[in-house]
Amino acid sequence: MHIQAEGTAIKPVRLFRINTGSCNGCDVELAVTSAVTEFDVEQLNCRYTESAHEADIVLVTGPLTVRAREEVLRLYAETPREKVTVAVGVCPVSGGVFRGSYAVDGPLERYLPVDVNIPGCPPRPQALLAGIREALEIRHARHEGGEPKRAPGDRKQSDTDNFPARGRLSFDAGACVDCRMCRHVCAAGAIRFEEGENGVRLTLWHNSCVFCGLCSYYCPTGALSVTGDWRLDHPAAHTFRQVERGEVPYAPCAGCGEPIIPAAPQLLHDAFRRPNPDIERLKSLCPACRQQMSIGVPRR
Repeated sequence: MHIQAEGTAIKPVRLFRINTGSCNGCDVELAVTSAVTEFDVEQLNCRYTESAHEADIVLVTGPLTVRAREEVLRLYAETPREKVTVAVGVCPVSGGVFRGSYAVDGPLERYLPVDVNIPGCPPRPQALLAGIREALEIRHARHEGGEPKRAPGDRKQSDTDNFPARGRLSFDAGACVDCRMCRHVCAAGAIRFEEGENGVRLTLWHNSCVFCGLCSYYCPTGALSVTGDWRLDHPAAHTFRQVERGEVPYAPCAGCGEPIIPAAPQLLHDAFRRPNPDIERLKSLCPACRQQMSIGVPRR
């Protein structure tokens, strides 16, 4: 990317941070990129600066609170016109768990042009370096008079840290029973269900997910699971492509023929709390037919 003449030093790229009212989680992780050698931004020929006038890349953290908005816009106006802007964490990207709050006036792109999103709550240091590297690619391409070109799916993720935490969620539609517990416990509102002609579709927005793992923890069938895929940085123009989708197909009720999502046998076993030879039949019945079969007495 950088061409260095013999005997000359390359001028470092200056990173300027703006906090728009964050919890400081992302700021702590950014501090790692200046204090820990393994994740030091100097390996990318970058350095942090305290001066907005020196900014080559602007890193923005926080959900853009109403009280901080004017100061953020003032600082941003002092940065050079040719800088690259990076939204760090889900808060500036979508508002995260603070979306819809009276005290928040985001997302950031309502007021500022954003070039790169680094989702996470907070992103790992590796993810921050990957996002800054993507910003450097954009900056270099613009200086060359174009935009960076990357093949779809080319993430180039390292295998050095693949621990399943603080990574993207994976959805197994074959295990889902449409209980929607995941949507109920999702603090960031990142999960949506839509009913269609052939089944129920789940959509999970990675730009809103805060990596809390509650959906995976409370999912009774293991349909949602946390992966070690921390590489979520992407151009801001691709914001609405960062999703996990899957459709749970309907099946006809074995009793009345109405379309249903079959129940999971392990959940029926838990409900009856004792072995039941009719479990296999019950899973393919709608609630009304299941009630008639399991109770076997007239309804009150």
